[in-house]
Amino acid sequence: ICCVAGIRDEDARVVKVLGAVCVPCDGIKAGAVINIQEAALSIGKAFEETEKTVGSQIENVIVAMRGSFIKSKTSKGVANINYSNKEITQETVETALESARKQIKINSDQEILQTVPREYILNQQGGIQNPIGMEGTYIEVDVHAFIASSSNIGNITKAMNSVGVKYDDRVYGYLAASDILVTREEKELSCLVIDLGGLTTGLVHYVDGIIKHADEIPDGSDYITRDIGHKLRAAYSVSKRIKEMHGAAFVYSDFKNEEFEYNGADGRSARKCDRLELVDGIITPRIDRILYEINEVMEKNNYGNEFLSGGIILTGGGSSLYGLAEAFERAFNCSVRNGIPNSDKVKGPDEILLNPSYTAGIGAIAYDFLRSKGCVQKSAGNGIVSKILRWFEEAF
Repeated sequence: ICCVAGIRDEDARVVKVLGAVCVPCDGIKAGAVINIQEAALSIGKAFEETEKTVGSQIENVIVAMRGSFIKSKTSKGVANINYSNKEITQETVETALESARKQIKINSDQEILQTVPREYILNQQGGIQNPIGMEGTYIEVDVHAFIASSSNIGNITKAMNSVGVKYDDRVYGYLAASDILVTREEKELSCLVIDLGGLTTGLVHYVDGIIKHADEIPDGSDYITRDIGHKLRAAYSVSKRIKEMHGAAFVYSDFKNEEFEYNGADGRSARKCDRLELVDGIITPRIDRILYEINEVMEKNNYGNEFLSGGIILTGGGSSLYGLAEAFERAFNCSVRNGIPNSDKVKGPDEILLNPSYTAGIGAIAYDFLRSKGCVQKSAGNGIVSKILRWFEEAF
């Protein structure tokens, strides 16, 4: 579990990150609670350590959720403008958004996690991002809704409440992360944000400045660690260290094949392996599979490489693997970069901002702050400190 604390700087119009903590959690796997007692202990520890780090009590909490139990749908809503001056107000926007939410069909065991406006259409003029203050007689809104399992949300809520923590709002973790990493120009040109987590990889695709598609594949960097463990017969912690110290996405041009030693699964016997066997025989096949699965999602939704003029932005703990950006460049034939939070939205220590494991948490704080200045669905509070928990299996 990662926990990030930040404060709103109203003058600079940015969020200042004050501190961040990651704690191991055996009670949550791929975003879902599997042991509520263990989850609660980790949540409590994360809160306690974060408050000690920033030297302040946390007032507001925003939870960034992710996992296979979250799906996305699109919907449209409308509202008539009945005011004499025909000016669109926050109330008008709320009416249109509520209309869109009512059109979303969900099962009895599901609920809407988050509704994100993609664009507003005012008197048939589309592409409007913030209609408040404009004039018209009829407004439509095109939204992207994220639907989650009620039981999964309930288990997360119960785990938090058991240690005295209540959240003010919740967001879709992959969206929160992508929003602070991508520039307006990249969104307009069409780009893909890829968040490589431990057991899953999240995809957020922007086309013509709006979210076109969001998805998740059941594969991630933790499987690389597991592959190494199975092939080299090493414990998980040893396999993870091997990946970090000797791993690469592929055999690059100036690759140096060196032999290294490690402890076997029994923790005592010394074993040997060379980098060529590690990379070419274990890591690259898994990377190729992840690339294939991402391409399958893109083709299934009719968003091929021609819709990636803005390139690919990598984030998540798994993006730290050496050579991964180049591997994506080769596969998708487009520019690829590692995501860094935009400085016009977020400020803070480099050791936090440049750590991809914290990106969703930082993004949730920034989202809560930035939406309070424009078209919003609801406010999450006005405390001086906001705080975000992101649930995931340790990614890298």
